[in-house]
Amino acid sequence: MKRVNVILAGGASRRFGEPKAFAKWKGGMFYEQAKKAFGCGETVMISRPEHIKRFLANKERHVFADVPQFRGMGPLAGIYTAMKQTEGETYTVISCDTPLVTRKTMAALEMKLTGNVDAVIPICENRAQPLLAVYHKRVQEVLFDQLAQNKLKMADTLKHLSVCYVQAEDIGAGPEEFVNINTRDDYARLLALIESSHQD
Repeated sequence: MKRVNVILAGGASRRFGEPKAFAKWKGGMFYEQAKKAFGCGETVMISRPEHIKRFLANKERHVFADVPQFRGMGPLAGIYTAMKQTEGETYTVISCDTPLVTRKTMAALEMKLTGNVDAVIPICENRAQPLLAVYHKRVQEVLFDQLAQNKLKMADTLKHLSVCYVQAEDIGAGPEEFVNINTRDDYARLLALIESSHQD
């Protein structure tokens, strides 16, 4: 099955103060760390229109804004856009603001997408994580219907899918992998944590 990697980088980043996709991280940027968690394969960026040139300047080839019909309607629109704009069978999705997610975790989720499973969603500390997940192309119609009805919550959409939920600990994924960096304070704490771990 052809896999398409999808980085969701379309948020407004108001609390962070700058586009989170381009935040500095380990000599690169947040979104580049997400690409490493995919391993190989074609990677698609879903971004805001005003940031597309910056991705292209950084030699990214597949960068799209949300389709006009659903522009600015959140991650559901981002995943739908990726499916609409590319030819794939499975779509591995990572939000750009989770820089600690690993290739091992994403590979384990990809292995679970079998048979009639529409989506593989990890659960960490009793919370589903639909923005670090794997989806089959056949969910595109469901996504369209939800967006057309302005039902934008991922949790509501998942109720219409055949979902394989995976406990993070069962695939060896640590809770830090699912932490979103939303504010500058979150970012500062993350940098301090990494610096501390290097000193230990």
